[in-house]
Amino acid sequence: MQSSDMDSDREREKVDMFQVGPCQDAYQFGFLIGKRFSKLIKSRLATDLILHNQLLPFANNTIQSQSLLQTLFVNNQRKFPRYWDELLGTAAGSAVPLLHILLINFRKEILAFIPKESAKSSCADTLDDCSDVLVVDETMAIAAHNEDANVALVGHTYLIKGILPDGMFFVGYTYAGELPSCAFGFNSHGLVNKHSEFHVNPHISLHLRNYRLITS
Repeated sequence: MQSSDMDSDREREKVDMFQVGPCQDAYQFGFLIGKRFSKLIKSRLATDLILHNQLLPFANNTIQSQSLLQTLFVNNQRKFPRYWDELLGTAAGSAVPLLHILLINFRKEILAFIPKESAKSSCADTLDDCSDVLVVDETMAIAAHNEDANVALVGHTYLIKGILPDGMFFVGYTYAGELPSCAFGFNSHGLVNKHSEFHVNPHISLHLRNYRLITS
């Protein structure tokens, strides 16, 4: 392969970074990200087998599933209003159905309620997903990551640098359509975080994103 071809391949493999903020509210933050990466988000949603084969059929299937989703969404809207508004903004900015954005962001919680026999082995969402190595100090930030989870995520990622009103910032590796920092990242104080997830109860989800909490 000639050097020009290799350079072209490297350009295609680069993860795009978008700096956003300070914003007037969380909705605007999500809207700007959704608008910037609308094409990538639509592509991810169109090719995500977990969304089409499991999440959407479950959401549209029974009164019981719709009741569960409604409770999950209402509880998270009440307990995490800023993140919820960010999801609304992402859907609006990318011009995709809000339900699709909600389903991929809550997929870990929802998949637990889908009968195993209905899950397609070819599109199963694994529990051990990816591995990360993160090094951050005052002069540099290094991240090594292998993408071995949902195949729909490959090629559908970007980096978000979120600037807060006080000038502090965080950088998050982001799966298209999902909240920044659902994966790994770090903030201006050098606090590094890998994805952590706690299921408080069947109706409440908390994806901890510690590095977005800037502390003195």
